Amino acid sequence: MQFKQVEAFRAIILTGSMTAAARELHTSQPNISRLIAQLERHTGFALFTRIAGRLAPTPEARAFFRDVERAFVGLQDIKASANNIRKQGTGHLRIAAVPSIALTIMPNVLKVFAQKFPKTRVSLYVGDSGTVAQWVASSYCDVGISAYVDEMPGMNSERIDTLQGVCVVYKDHALARVNRAVKIKDFRGESFISLHSGDGTRRNIDALFGSYEEDYRTMYYECRYAVAICNMVGLGMGISIVNPLVAKNCKHMGIVVKPLEPQVAFSYFILSSTIHVTSTLALEMHSILREELQRHK
Repeated sequence: MQFKQVEAFRAIILTGSMTAAARELHTSQPNISRLIAQLERHTGFALFTRIAGRLAPTPEARAFFRDVERAFVGLQDIKASANNIRKQGTGHLRIAAVPSIALTIMPNVLKVFAQKFPKTRVSLYVGDSGTVAQWVASSYCDVGISAYVDEMPGMNSERIDTLQGVCVVYKDHALARVNRAVKIKDFRGESFISLHSGDGTRRNIDALFGSYEEDYRTMYYECRYAVAICNMVGLGMGISIVNPLVAKNCKHMGIVVKPLEPQVAFSYFILSSTIHVTSTLALEMHSILREELQRHK
C-alpha cells in the first residue's frame, strides 16, 4: 500500500468525485482511477460503487476512511511541528554569557529576539569566561559569549568584536577634570581596583602596565565583576580600567569615563558546540548580538 493510493482515496471521499480529486491533487482522472484500483487490490475489498451515475463509497470504504483521516491529522501535526522547528529551532534556547554582556546589552538582545520568536523559551546563564566555555562544550548551553577563550575540546569559538578599554574615576577625582586621555603614568600613586588574577582580560591589562619600567599601580582590591568595580570607584575607593559597555551602564554610580592611552583590548567571542549542529535559534541570536554590539560602539 502506497501513500499516493491512500491520498487519492481520501481526496475522492472529501471531494465526491475522481475528477475533483484529480484537480485537488494536480494529476489526471485516469491516474486517480488507477491508484484506486491498486488500493482495492491491496485492501481486498471494493471502495466505491456507482449509484445513479454518481460515485459512492462502500460501507468498507467509510470504515477505512475513519482510520485514514486519523492518520492524515497526525501527519498534519508532524508537518506543523517540522515547520515550527524550521522557523524557531527546538523552541528553547539556552544562552551563557559573561556578566559584562549579560548585565549590559543582553536585555536589549533578548527583547529583539522575543519580537522575532515570541513563543520561544529562553534561559540566560551568567558566569565567567571559563564557566561559559564549559557550559557550551558540554552542550548544556546552545550559545556562549565569553571575554576570552582557552582551548577546550568540544567547542568552537569566533571573535565577534573588540572594544577598547576605558579608565573609570570618581566624579570628583583630579583625572575627571583632565581634558585628555588618561595615560599609564597617571596611575602612579593611585589605588587601582583590579579584576581577579587569572582572568583573561586582567592578563591584558597587566601586560599593558608590564611594558613600562615600573608598574605604576597600587593594588589593594581585586574583584571578579566590572560592575562591582565601577561601584567601588564611584565610592572613591580607587580607579580602574574596565570594559566600555560596563562603564557606559554604570555612569549613574558617580563615575567619570575617560579614554585610555595606550589602548587595551576587550574582546568578545561567540562559542558553539562541535558536537551538535547550531540551531536556527542560535544562529539568529548570533546575528542579533553582533548588531547590538555594533550599535553600542
